[in-house]
Amino acid sequence: MKHLFTAFFLILSFVALPVAQAQTVRRCNNSGLTTAGVNIYTTLQAAHDAASAGDIIYLEPTGISYGNLICVRPLTIIGNGYFLGQNPGLQLDTRESQTGTVTFANGSAGSRITGCVTGTLNIGASNVTVERNKTSPDVYIGYNPSVGSVTVSNIVVRQNFLFRLYFYPGSAAVAVSNVNVSNNILEGGITTPTGAYIGLGSILISNNVIGGVSGSGNQAQIEVDNAVIKNNVMTTATSTFTPRNNAYSYNISAGTQFGTANGNRQNLAPATLFVGGTASPDGAFQLRPGSPAIGTGESGADLGAFGGPAPYRLAGIPNVPTIYQYNQSVSGNTLNATISTKSNN
Repeated sequence: MKHLFTAFFLILSFVALPVAQAQTVRRCNNSGLTTAGVNIYTTLQAAHDAASAGDIIYLEPTGISYGNLICVRPLTIIGNGYFLGQNPGLQLDTRESQTGTVTFANGSAGSRITGCVTGTLNIGASNVTVERNKTSPDVYIGYNPSVGSVTVSNIVVRQNFLFRLYFYPGSAAVAVSNVNVSNNILEGGITTPTGAYIGLGSILISNNVIGGVSGSGNQAQIEVDNAVIKNNVMTTATSTFTPRNNAYSYNISAGTQFGTANGNRQNLAPATLFVGGTASPDGAFQLRPGSPAIGTGESGADLGAFGGPAPYRLAGIPNVPTIYQYNQSVSGNTLNATISTKSNN
């Protein structure tokens, strides 16, 4: 199996290299196995510290945390996905690529993290993409624990399985702007500290699910300003939404949060919307046949995480080739192996 891991990440490396030949591919492996080769590290911070701007770091799946990261250079960090045991046929190795707290600090503009299971994620730099991750408890946009609120812009948070997302502007002078929050599943909500709303600008919140699939949700809410809010589903009847200076349309709520103007609908129970049942934790949010959320969004789009131009991808599979099946047989002194791969755009 050790050799399979090596082959897996070598395949990914060779796929990635032609895209940007100056990039160095680095591997993290903390399984305790002896791994041959260069650019292999046991912690994410060590891989980062050895990296140059633009490098790619693959977190090999072990189910053991690679620790915290303070990122100060633009990097791409790629993991294995999550809920893989409940979403069969996507990855051969169903273990997760886990980290502790990840902070994108000054100098990390242009970074991207995908396919990882993280602790708290702090976005304290501009031009950062957080895509197809499972994060708990919180994502903070415009925050670095060592300095507090910071100005950031051009942030993308999409196709993630999250608990809660905070916009964290300090004031109008320390602003958070041009943020796309789309196609996420959030048990908690999307919120802003009281008094900081003036620091928000050009926020898009679209095709998210807020709250649990059964209508539960701890602190499920949308509390922002200067935002376009559309095609979302709020599953909890007691969740809060204060309009402020927002344009909101084509949203569904289990209660009366969005009202009925501008294509918004209310009092629709989540059981009428989603497949639920014994599906995977994220697959449960797929729309059931005949769901009122099918085709009723802006321009006829589906509502929720699986709708729109960039639907949620089950298990947070990163958009790189993956191995989903491996078969081998021995004939005399010959080992015959078949590796099945797929792309994940």
